[in-house]
Amino acid sequence: MILPLVQDMLNMSAQSLRTRFPQKYQYIKVIAKERWPHIKIEEKTFKEDIKGMRNQISDSQVYWLIVINKDLSDEDKYLTLIHELIHCTIDEAKLLEKVDEEKLILQIERELKDSFEKQY
Repeated sequence: MILPLVQDMLNMSAQSLRTRFPQKYQYIKVIAKERWPHIKIEEKTFKEDIKGMRNQISDSQVYWLIVINKDLSDEDKYLTLIHELIHCTIDEAKLLEKVDEEKLILQIERELKDSFEKQY
């Protein structure tokens, strides 16, 4: 199984998340929830000075809980959510078997080739 967050983040990159979508926390939160249904995003007040954190929950499949400090400004929440999504991506990539990793790379390569051919 190719993990969906890994595939999507490799295809569109964190830089794309930062620049392609409206730079408002509520927008990126909705986009993240729709695009990656295996991620739950919550907000709460932390006793310590923590911007956000993520936890992998569930034994049978990968499921992430991202918690954002609700006391942050919207700009800081926005950047913190992207930060945590990148961490999830890196962690998910570490879960891939070598065979799955190669399949993912070949699939992305095919998609890039197809999109290139459609342009020209």
